[in-house]
Amino acid sequence: MEENLYYILGVEQNASQDDIKKAWKDKHWILSADHMQGAPESAKQKAEADLKEVNRAFEVLSTKREEYDRILQQNPNTNTTQSLSAPKPTIDPYHIEFKNAAPGEVKKASFTVFNTGGPYSKINISNPDSWLRVVAWHSLSTSDELPLKVEIEAQGKDWYKRYSDVICISLDSAQGRVNVLLTTRLRLEVKDHKWHDIDFENLKAWVKKRKDFLDTGQELPGKTFSYRLNKTTHKYQFRLRHSYKSAIYDPFH
Repeated sequence: MEENLYYILGVEQNASQDDIKKAWKDKHWILSADHMQGAPESAKQKAEADLKEVNRAFEVLSTKREEYDRILQQNPNTNTTQSLSAPKPTIDPYHIEFKNAAPGEVKKASFTVFNTGGPYSKINISNPDSWLRVVAWHSLSTSDELPLKVEIEAQGKDWYKRYSDVICISLDSAQGRVNVLLTTRLRLEVKDHKWHDIDFENLKAWVKKRKDFLDTGQELPGKTFSYRLNKTTHKYQFRLRHSYKSAIYDPFH
């Protein structure tokens, strides 16, 4: 019979998800390689094996707790690992978003692949190889391929555009996915001296000292602003939409 996953994490079976997550974080911190520096090799190997079990317990109790509890209740002596035999890729984070990128600017991030199910024989990671690319991956364990850290890069080419793609991760026929979004910021290009709307997320990328220039007494995030090219100064002028209080600021200097 396998060891009870609740016992591995040191929590009661009726523990809340928050308690389970806290117990996992505590054990992960204690058993991490950073805290085993200088320890005998046998101790390092034991800590790595224990950490693998702690991660497995957390993954199952985070994603298949109801199924695990049902099997455990029906037969406490059942090997639940065999009962949960199909592999299941779990990705953290499963959603990555890059905001306010400049065209040509390379954005980097990473995600980690876990297996919260049964054994597998093959890992496959799709690579969009367009504006989004998988550039590297390496195992976080010396005894198994998983957990696997995957590094990605994203690079938009156009101004004020939203890019979206998916990276698929397969353990045999079981599949998980990471959704990746990238938004490039608005380029200030107006030349007609008329007021044009611009949202705060784009505006704050240009106006470095916005509190000095746009102190309206209101919370700025979520507000819609207007901007234009001033005829006299040839600098951009900003104001809250429907407000006559404005500030002159040159975003290129």
